[in-house]
Amino acid sequence: MDAVSYPDRAVAELIGKWMVPLRLTFGNPLHREMLRRLGALWTPTLWVLDRNGREFRRETGYLEPSDLHSVLSEGVALALVSGGRAPEAERVLDRAIGHYDAVHGAKNGAWAASLRYWRGAVGYLRSGDHVALDAWWDQVREIDDDGPWARRCV
Repeated sequence: MDAVSYPDRAVAELIGKWMVPLRLTFGNPLHREMLRRLGALWTPTLWVLDRNGREFRRETGYLEPSDLHSVLSEGVALALVSGGRAPEAERVLDRAIGHYDAVHGAKNGAWAASLRYWRGAVGYLRSGDHVALDAWWDQVREIDDDGPWARRCV
């Protein structure tokens, strides 16, 4: 991911705005205790934690730039909404949906469904608007058909 995903402009901008990156390696004895506490089993593993160390997103394995952008965006949005900053979380997810759709075509793929699932959930948490939630989750069901994200939209 160092050669392709992290240098990607959209990924770098997202990290620069919202994150403090930290690289831990299994080969470094000073990192092993932290990796054990985080439950690292394989590399690369990416965590999105808030300033208190609460985990909001974890993904293991290589991620191409648009997928990495989606994972990071979800993590940032969930941390924001947990901190009472739902409008900012919605904007992060809206940008992530736009970015993903521009790269992969509108409403194509598991990340398209995942981002819309969380966008609907975050919007509902902010507003309590069932109609808006249903509209987002209708998109999830359209994209994911009978997949895991669609089955969550009940």
